[in-house]
Amino acid sequence: MTVLIVGGAYQGKKELAKKLFHLNDNDFVGMENKAIYNLHEYIKLNNITDVSDFANSLKNKIIICDEIGCGVVPIDKKLNDWREITGRVCCEIASFADIVIRVTAGMPQVIKGRI
Repeated sequence: MTVLIVGGAYQGKKELAKKLFHLNDNDFVGMENKAIYNLHEYIKLNNITDVSDFANSLKNKIIICDEIGCGVVPIDKKLNDWREITGRVCCEIASFADIVIRVTAGMPQVIKGRI
């Protein structure tokens, strides 16, 4: 099962994932585990550019990503490209995910599927 959890920074996404899917902190260590935390940071640090292949490599995982496309558009092209790639990766994941959840103030809003 693939799950995508998105929302602003510090909105309780990780805590919600732990509760809903019976996870602990060790489940979020490394890309090979069943849960991925801060996908947006991984994309930035690893200069991900191949959206489809990267997104497909995350099937059957619980993925948590901050929404970074809202607000002021950065002047720095590199930061703007990072936001664009992150958004495209999340769109690709959402297209095949079984569950997509948006979290605001710790409250889940199910966009796709059922929890």
